[in-house]
Amino acid sequence: MKTILNTVAAGALALAFVAGQAQAETMRVLASWDQSFPSVGKVLNAYTDYLEENIEGLNMPISGPETIPPFEQFEPVSRGLFDVLFTSGSYHYTTLSMGMALDTLKGGLDDWEKAGIMAYVDEEYQKLGMKVLGVLVDPGGYQVVLKEPLTGDALTGRKIRGTPSYHAALNKLGAAPVVLSGSEIYPALERGTIDGAAWPILGTVSFRWYEVADYLMRPSFGQTAYLLLVNLDTWNGLDDATREQIEAATREFEPMASDLFREIVGEEVATLEENGMQVTELTDEQASALQQGWFVGQMDLAATTSPDQIAKMRGLASDAHLSY
Repeated sequence: MKTILNTVAAGALALAFVAGQAQAETMRVLASWDQSFPSVGKVLNAYTDYLEENIEGLNMPISGPETIPPFEQFEPVSRGLFDVLFTSGSYHYTTLSMGMALDTLKGGLDDWEKAGIMAYVDEEYQKLGMKVLGVLVDPGGYQVVLKEPLTGDALTGRKIRGTPSYHAALNKLGAAPVVLSGSEIYPALERGTIDGAAWPILGTVSFRWYEVADYLMRPSFGQTAYLLLVNLDTWNGLDDATREQIEAATREFEPMASDLFREIVGEEVATLEENGMQVTELTDEQASALQQGWFVGQMDLAATTSPDQIAKMRGLASDAHLSY
């Protein structure tokens, strides 16, 4: 009898082990930046750790741009080569530009949810085989670093590096935009072929621009919405309980991510100031023009590839007083 009970117990343990194995889920994450970039090393890692700690059996290994280049990542994830994409909407705006348009809005995720914006963005991404799992928002947004301080005429006559999404904002302040890659900014500042550069606040320290530029223009403008997109087939293949757990944990982490970004940005700005950079201020009128130019420029650029979606998005934002 004892032998039979031992056999039954062993069988039960084996079944429990198999069941546990069946419940384990691996969701492969592809990130548009490597681990040296704070949005990955300090924020995405914290997110995947949070989910793995709170959802039994979930594993989320991360690969970076060394696997697939950033601007080529959307299509392979939508086909299921990876399960989750952590990226900027601007990296795939020629496919769907709604993600990059989030960077222009007032308010935060709760406001965007109430306005119906996030539900609409998710609906459109799902048509392309992706679901918006979450958005990790860096409220710090964007800045301009300058070789010389501002004067009363803002940026009039100055050559400022900026990709096309910055051009309307820079034009509002009288600047002459110059398109350069990130790697070209340091030597261009050093030689004086540009007078400044527009860039997200996050990550400026790693480029060491404080060695060739002395000023941080304030206030900053916009905010950075980092998208977490999940392959729709992967998502639909999860059981209901796992989907609910992942969604709940993501909603819990989103405000934590913004707090992390504020802390990281604060540390980076302190480092820039310790290395000699000083703040130079726009007037209230100039700052308002900058924000409006950023909103209009980004939205207009987004509308070149997703005109109907951006028109509806702008309408939802306007109705909820989230536009400039």
